Amino acid sequence: MKTHRLVPLAMAVAGFAAIGIGVYQGLVHVAPGYEGTIMSGWDESLSHEEVLLVQLGALGVGSVAAGLRWKRLSIVSVVMGSIVLFYAFRAVFNLFQSSRPLYREFSVQGAGFEGDTVMFILGAEPFLLAAGGLLLVGAGVKASKSQISKQRSDEAAPRSS
Repeated sequence: MKTHRLVPLAMAVAGFAAIGIGVYQGLVHVAPGYEGTIMSGWDESLSHEEVLLVQLGALGVGSVAAGLRWKRLSIVSVVMGSIVLFYAFRAVFNLFQSSRPLYREFSVQGAGFEGDTVMFILGAEPFLLAAGGLLLVGAGVKASKSQISKQRSDEAAPRSS
């Protein structure tokens, strides 16, 4: 196997790693310089959406590996990466549309924090998911392009008698 054919596979594995690390990061954090923590209701276990994102990343890696042999299967990686990108953009869009202010100070009410101010910022999760999705899309495109260029070079090569 030629090394240029391993580039899409390396991109897909890097994308899967970014997705796998990203789902364990928080979507929103308390900004540095402010006191407070964000408590989620998930007890630090992954939600069904996050598990699905990891499975989509694994499917993307598998499709790139199979796409090195069969060109059409690399399209699955492009679709999986697009779904991961859509999830990341949807999550960030919903945060900006919610009633919780992002990147603005606001006072906290309840639980003994009356009068304290806090600021929420985006965590690492949306950025890592977007990077993983882009890597999966790029790996799928690169795998299909390398297969097309291989077919063209085989057709252009003169046959020996």
